[in-house]
Amino acid sequence: MPTAAPPRRRTSARHRSHPARTRRARDSRGAAALEFALVVPFLILVLVGMVTTAMAYSDHLSATNAVREGARYGAAADVSSSSWATSVRDRVKQVYFNSGVTVTDAQICVRLVQADGTTATEVIGTACGSPPSVPSPMATGSCAVLVWMQRPETIDLIIAPSLQFSIGAQSVAYYGRSVPPTCPAS
Repeated sequence: MPTAAPPRRRTSARHRSHPARTRRARDSRGAAALEFALVVPFLILVLVGMVTTAMAYSDHLSATNAVREGARYGAAADVSSSSWATSVRDRVKQVYFNSGVTVTDAQICVRLVQADGTTATEVIGTACGSPPSVPSPMATGSCAVLVWMQRPETIDLIIAPSLQFSIGAQSVAYYGRSVPPTCPAS
């Protein structure tokens, strides 16, 4: 008796291998790789721009904090000391924090202004920008501590020219100690 051939397995249409379908899958993978290669450089540029802008903003916050702390220190320190303004400037330099960048004496200005607008003492740098305005309703005999600074900053862009600008900060505090005949505690 002759043996019968095993029954043929039927395969559905989706299990059959089609060369056209394989070619399309390969082409779409190639298109995705090409799109990725075109988009990634722009994403990296945006990311680097965001990071350097955030670092510049952090530097601005550090400068603002340092100037505010310098004015606060100046309002509490003894103005009769001959080194009062220098001490305030040094306090700004101590508080300013930005890794790799330091503030120079030329970038920090300190002034003690009396109610009539005269300057009692000051240390003025050569590149500290414009001073803050003196508070207008000051009581007779009172004083205000003005501290301000300015320093150059750069945002590096990879394919475009770097952006260069100045970061500035200003602070005003009322002098809080009694020193006859001027600047009584406010």
